[in-house]
Amino acid sequence: MVAGDRLVLWLMFCVVGAYCAHNWYWFIRSIIFYNRNGFDFSEDFGPEAYWADRGGDDDCVLMKPKEKFLIAGPVFVVVTSVMLIFIVLGLMGII
Repeated sequence: MVAGDRLVLWLMFCVVGAYCAHNWYWFIRSIIFYNRNGFDFSEDFGPEAYWADRGGDDDCVLMKPKEKFLIAGPVFVVVTSVMLIFIVLGLMGII
């Protein structure tokens, strides 16, 4: 592997790793928050998440707390974790 390729992988590792840690942090915090509130999704918690344009007049539609907790949180955690695994395997020279 060329030194420039490793530099790109290290940069990707730092960026994706930080984003992965951010997603894990907010997902764990929201599990703790909703567990303490008896999984009452009437109160929003955490950073805002938006759906893509779903045919309405608005450009973006804000996710409801239950959608954010059950769909967006786990998806972002899994996707960023898998990306990070492949980056680490690339740095190790396995891929």
